[in-house]
Amino acid sequence: MQNGSKLGAKGQNGALTAAPARVLIVEDEEHSRRYLRELLEDESQIEVVGESADGIQGIQQIRELSPDIVFVDVQMPGLDGFGMIEQIAGTQLPLFVFVTGYSEYAVKAFEIEAVDYLSKPFDKERLSLSVERAVRRLNSAIPISVVPNAGESPWLSRISIRDDERILFVPVDEIIWIEAANKYVVIHVPNGTHISRQTIQSLEDKLDPKQFVRTHRSTIVRKDAVRGMHPLFHGDYIIRLGNGDEAPLSRSFRESFFREMSR
Repeated sequence: MQNGSKLGAKGQNGALTAAPARVLIVEDEEHSRRYLRELLEDESQIEVVGESADGIQGIQQIRELSPDIVFVDVQMPGLDGFGMIEQIAGTQLPLFVFVTGYSEYAVKAFEIEAVDYLSKPFDKERLSLSVERAVRRLNSAIPISVVPNAGESPWLSRISIRDDERILFVPVDEIIWIEAANKYVVIHVPNGTHISRQTIQSLEDKLDPKQFVRTHRSTIVRKDAVRGMHPLFHGDYIIRLGNGDEAPLSRSFRESFFREMSR
């Protein structure tokens, strides 16, 4: 799928003119889908080539229509927007603009290089800004793919965290340990902590197992931060870390911990 500069037919002066970007809408709510289409049809730089009412249909239309830009809702029945993108991973993807009423997914959308994140309700001016961003990215010839290039590490090198109105980037190399707190994780670094809305399991799947090890259902530690440990009761331990913190090692993770620490 082409995400590079789009060249169309020659104009009257013989110069090549830009072809409209092909847009697909994936939105399960009919009135939202209709509202989005009406606004998009007023944008001269794009052409709406299709609509999908759910993620499964969205995957099919992406493969059939080869859109340049997809406006996709995050929460949809059956298969949500992120799940839809995961299922078409492995090939070069269209650009994505997320459309949702839930602000907590912004960081995740940013992590997969979404062009924009439209929070409902939005107006024509805000949508036009998203279109401009998408078309500019499309014409910049920057490929978008959720699959790393050959030789590029598949593990996270930094974690993006939404902090009020800012987005912070925390280098993974600075992380000492991570603990779960309900629907959030607390990320401990030398100068303090950061809180990110995600599960500890989803974060563990993205961290290099050569650097990090799970010690408890709610705890991940950096291997080279471990300085020692002392036993508690029933096979549990307390791990002492280089910054003076202590993290739990539960009996159920003890065997895998020792195995990973010896590698």
